[in-house]
Amino acid sequence: MNSTQRFFVLSIIVNGFYLIITFIFFYFLDSFLMSSDNTDYLTFHNAGLIVVNDLPNLYDPSLYLFPFRYLPLAAFFFTPFSLLGLELGYFFYQIFNFFLNFVIIYLIYRIFLFYRNQNSDSTKNIESYNLKYIFSEPENKSFLHHGSIYLLMLPQFMNYFLGQINVIVLFFILTSFLFFLKGGNRNDFLGGFMLGLGILFKPTLVLVIPFIIPIGFDKLHRKLTLQFKKMIFRLNGPVILVLFSGLIFLAYPQMLNDFIDVNLAGDYIYTTGSGLEINPSFSLTRIILILFELTGLNINGFLIMLLVTLIVLIPLYILFIIYSNQSNKLVIGFLSGISVMLLVYFDSWPHHLVVLAPFMIIFILLNRNFKLLKLFKYVYYLLTNLSLAFWGIYFLTYEFFPFNIGSLIFLLLIYYNLTIFLKKKD
Repeated sequence: MNSTQRFFVLSIIVNGFYLIITFIFFYFLDSFLMSSDNTDYLTFHNAGLIVVNDLPNLYDPSLYLFPFRYLPLAAFFFTPFSLLGLELGYFFYQIFNFFLNFVIIYLIYRIFLFYRNQNSDSTKNIESYNLKYIFSEPENKSFLHHGSIYLLMLPQFMNYFLGQINVIVLFFILTSFLFFLKGGNRNDFLGGFMLGLGILFKPTLVLVIPFIIPIGFDKLHRKLTLQFKKMIFRLNGPVILVLFSGLIFLAYPQMLNDFIDVNLAGDYIYTTGSGLEINPSFSLTRIILILFELTGLNINGFLIMLLVTLIVLIPLYILFIIYSNQSNKLVIGFLSGISVMLLVYFDSWPHHLVVLAPFMIIFILLNRNFKLLKLFKYVYYLLTNLSLAFWGIYFLTYEFFPFNIGSLIFLLLIYYNLTIFLKKKD
């Protein structure tokens, strides 16, 4: 094996080690960091039972250690694990996530291969899907390197450690991306449907939807262009799934009120033993809300989030519409939507970076001539490996500096890089 292949094997071992540490804490330790009594997985375990036994109370915060924030249909996904009991269900849920990570690696490769082989002969395309070819072919060296980084990055550990859902969400949006790449009405619908499934698990992914609308700017005639039929097929999936959830809310109006309180009030906090309320989110919205709180001003959290969303989204989206490189536009769209989501939602944690990382990898692999690519790589490596350290620093300093700005700075650098790329790249 060459050095890259050894690095990839090492990354698999380390990723497995992340899981082993998680199991030790869950099953054998009673730690304030994590145990079977204070893991995020308890939320999903409880939701999987409540959704089949007591649906109207799915969003009742008194039934959870941490609130259930996702659309009702997502809760049914956890029911099979919940019915196994907490300990056995947790084991199979984490093993499921572990193997799903390798499906994610393969999906990233399929997307990378699609771009690389657009002009290649069909025989080579078929051979390229072989797992032995992926591992041994010299031209896959860069992909294997970045796949290793994906498995090694510390947000992966946090995702396991907390029993979170980011790998599941990522599976849906990468599959969505791949369907969109293939093109055609059927694939556009399936891509939209898979994105809709992702939205069920992470409603803030609605911020990706504007970036999948096939809209552009005709510089020659100076007018907007819209592929209306393609747009309808792409939007049908998310609309159908969200409307179905809407029917459940219509049947149980209190559920909708509770869902809005959990997701849009911005009140999710930690309380220390001294009663001090803290929140280590690195989103721009949360930083602003903390500033207002320190000054004693009573500000509506949702209005602040809406204002920040418009300020962050509109300039980037205008540049995205004007951007004319159609072959790269989908990559930029998903990367932009997810970056905006992390910047503007109330609570952005290090484990959410698992969802962002593959699109940064694809961007790096496809844009080697980008003049700021070296900076983009540094931001990616540092963000995915220091975000957990910034989280820890926050808990050491929040009494006199209650802002988690380290990861925010890196997210803003990603945003800056995207704006430069869209301005200059044609």
